[in-house]
Amino acid sequence: MCEPMTIMGALAAGSAAMGGVAAARQADAQQAAENYNAQVAANNAAIAGYQRSAVLQQGQAEAEQAQMHQSQMLGEQRAALAANGVAADSGSALDQLATTRFLGGQDVATIQSNAARQAWGYALQGANDAAQSNLDKWRADNINPAGIGAMAAGGSLLSSASMFAANNAKRVGGWFGG
Repeated sequence: MCEPMTIMGALAAGSAAMGGVAAARQADAQQAAENYNAQVAANNAAIAGYQRSAVLQQGQAEAEQAQMHQSQMLGEQRAALAANGVAADSGSALDQLATTRFLGGQDVATIQSNAARQAWGYALQGANDAAQSNLDKWRADNINPAGIGAMAAGGSLLSSASMFAANNAKRVGGWFGG
């Protein structure tokens, strides 16, 4: 027949082992979550890069379209001036054409500036996402499930052993002169 102290010791050891396994599984899950988060952040960084490129391309296309519209408008103004017998190279006709060029240039500059500003936002978001991905990957790499499980089991075993010793010291009349 087994002694109660032996049974209690075995139960404490079993409990410690189970605690260690549970801690290791929890660490595995945490490591998997950090790796997942790192991949999501890396994907977001890549998407931000694609969005940046798309915004710049769209801005370029819109700027070219604005330039074509300006050229068309200038052509229509010159034709109207010529049809009315007005010389386009002096006076108010020249001022009108200069104003059209200036306003067309302002439109192009605004389109390009807006596209650049939007692209900068995506570049910044991509950099932030890449940094988050690196941080999450670093966190995942610094989780040691086996070590955490062993530490949890050891801590549980030490705690159980000290409680076991304290309880038995009272029963036996004290091991430390009590």
